[in-house]
Amino acid sequence: MAFDFLGTFNAAMYERLLTFIQSQAPFIEARITHLEAEVSRVGLVVFRYNQGIPIGYAGDPTDSYLGKLLSAYEVLGGNPFVDLRVRLSTDPVFVLPGDETTGPHTMSNGEVIGAKGLNDANSAELIRSLRSPFDLTINRRFDALERKIRRAMDYVDQLQAEITELQTILQIEADLSGSLANLDTQITQLLTDSTYRAITPDKSETAKFGLDVYAPFSSYDVPQGAGPDPNQVVPREATTPQRQSGDTAPVKPGQRSV
Repeated sequence: MAFDFLGTFNAAMYERLLTFIQSQAPFIEARITHLEAEVSRVGLVVFRYNQGIPIGYAGDPTDSYLGKLLSAYEVLGGNPFVDLRVRLSTDPVFVLPGDETTGPHTMSNGEVIGAKGLNDANSAELIRSLRSPFDLTINRRFDALERKIRRAMDYVDQLQAEITELQTILQIEADLSGSLANLDTQITQLLTDSTYRAITPDKSETAKFGLDVYAPFSSYDVPQGAGPDPNQVVPREATTPQRQSGDTAPVKPGQRSV
């Protein structure tokens, strides 16, 4: 899998990923245009509420996919005010907090938090008997369309989230959280931070293969030696691979891994 790493890598691996992402920049605007067109095609179903009671709704635009689903729902006898009552992700329902004397008991839409153990077996069996001959009709005329409407609204939420993400990453401000410049700055700072050892500034020819990114560190960096190999501490003898200051260095007798 290409670029199959997350928090442990070296500079060569990161530069390959960054180069690829930068090469995609010219296509991002086209992608945003496509996503916005898809949002317009699918549309939205918007409800207005007053203390939890729906007072108005609309499929916008009316000729969109959701607008047509809502019209079909109404034609088949569905009551959006009572049975549908969908909300946008920007208008969630949440528990209203209580205080030191009264615990929370109401949702933000005015609905009272339900009690447990109401012992409704008798009434439940009667309603089940009354409704069961019509379950298939209810599912075909209402439930199936409601699922389509809710799934389409979830799809639009995902499209809009991707649009926001792509628009943010295109920004050039290095101090804007989520922008490509900001993310690159943060990763570069970690690469140059010798105390952050999950990633290393290794740019050697073979570093892109990531063969030693998980190699252990010694309890202290191996000092430079005076022998033919500057990493060889005379007269110690190398035993197993070891990372030192971002590069692979041999473990010497008397050293331990941490």
